[in-house]
Amino acid sequence: MKANKSIRALFLLIPLLIMASCNNLPSDTSGVSSDNMTTPSDYEIDETVTNENGGVYYQIFVRSFADSNGDGYGDLTGIAHKLPYLKTLGVKGIWLTPIHPSPSYHGYDVTDYKAINPDFGTISDFENMISAATANSIDVIIDLVINHSARSHPWFREGRERFASPDYDPNDPYDKGNWYDFYIENGQVKVQTGFFGDSMPELKLDNIAVREEIVSISKFWLDKGVKGFRLDATSHFFESHALNIDFLRWFSNMVKTYKPGSYIVAEAWEGFNIQKNYYAGVDSLFNFDGSGATGFIIDNIETRSGPIISNNIARCFNEAYAINENALMAMFLSNHDQDRSSGMFTRDYLERQKVAASIYILTPGVPFMYYGEEIGLKGSRAGANTDANRRLPMVWKRLKDTYRPNPPIGTTYDMTKQVRDGVEEQLADPMGLLNHYRKVINVRNMHPWIKSARPNHLQLNVNGLTALTLHEHNGNKELIVVHNLLAEPIHVKLTRFITEYEVEIIHDIYATGTRATYNNGTLTLAPYSSVVLRRK
Repeated sequence: MKANKSIRALFLLIPLLIMASCNNLPSDTSGVSSDNMTTPSDYEIDETVTNENGGVYYQIFVRSFADSNGDGYGDLTGIAHKLPYLKTLGVKGIWLTPIHPSPSYHGYDVTDYKAINPDFGTISDFENMISAATANSIDVIIDLVINHSARSHPWFREGRERFASPDYDPNDPYDKGNWYDFYIENGQVKVQTGFFGDSMPELKLDNIAVREEIVSISKFWLDKGVKGFRLDATSHFFESHALNIDFLRWFSNMVKTYKPGSYIVAEAWEGFNIQKNYYAGVDSLFNFDGSGATGFIIDNIETRSGPIISNNIARCFNEAYAINENALMAMFLSNHDQDRSSGMFTRDYLERQKVAASIYILTPGVPFMYYGEEIGLKGSRAGANTDANRRLPMVWKRLKDTYRPNPPIGTTYDMTKQVRDGVEEQLADPMGLLNHYRKVINVRNMHPWIKSARPNHLQLNVNGLTALTLHEHNGNKELIVVHNLLAEPIHVKLTRFITEYEVEIIHDIYATGTRATYNNGTLTLAPYSSVVLRRK
């Protein structure tokens, strides 16, 4: 018992000894004041910095996000109710997966491009959501699925009838028999099977009448207040990349002429060496090379190969800028067609989720989060061949979660393995994953010019570090961003690599609760943590 009392007494003395030793710290800490040497109790988010000038977008799979009326379906009113949360998170925009009527749960086979899926609400609900988004300084883009429609779309039904009719005119672009690739076999009207199967017949996007419909649809939603569109499956529009790019150029010019300042982001799920050419047609594209378990972000976090990450980020951005100086690359970890990023790590799950977030959000362009990523939401196909497992309900709180929708049709995921703590609990955890996301987005929102910054890979000769120098486009501002991928602190003599000027830490993203220091040219960075430095 006496030994136990002695041990307890020693533990009580340790904080006093630490405090006494702090009084003898050198006064020049090169960017880290003596006030900042305390152990942080939270992420010290600057609440005066809002999302108003931010650049991070948030993807919402509408059916699984927020159910306002208890019918089991996420809906537009539910999204409106959660916009203050998204403002607190710091995001500037939201992307809504298809909101139109559709025979499928996912909505990527549309039957009416100017209507709202009744599961999600009404046009009035959409207008109210747009008003609420505006009040929260949040832009809204919607999925526009024009590569194909549903088989049950009136256009397809009329076209199939017209194609077999004696009144069919193969030279009339307004004859809907010319809107799809119909043919007759054994007396039956059939349609060429497209990339997405028989249930999603592909539209002839070179038909002038089809393009007029696309113009009408686009203007309809722009008039409703959307900021722009996410274009689905753009590398499948035609059988030629060149034709796809020409179409994107036409669409982008049309939208931006009608509503200057609109934002269009395209999905072209190709390797970057092919995809980069699409920047000749549209400003923003999702970078798939960096996403997923085998993408260059998570894969190299797992193998602790930091320089590969920053080298790839810099290469991709600069090759895109060489084609389109206004390029806005969209980095992301995962989306509705991929397994959840939370399940892609083999150890130190929380810490690696944090550093992955820090890496991709602190890149130029327009980073995209997938809903629930900030709370570690789980979901994967595993052995099941269903994407429904990747689109599971958002968790708002542990108990009595009235906004939580039902799992989508086709789900086989064991929901007992889902995260327990939702947004409510995680907001109350000062050093948790959600507040880590808030911190990183908050840092990015302090420097809006990062959106168009030019990145360079900073070689620090340490495999556990990934580092970028961000240069303001047509300006003089510059930041250095360094991330530690290891489970132990890293000490690096920055003055060996940055010789032209002195730097100081201005943002410390201490994922494990230990502050970074910069003394006499040496940066000490805690496990899985990040810093942003600037010229003194």
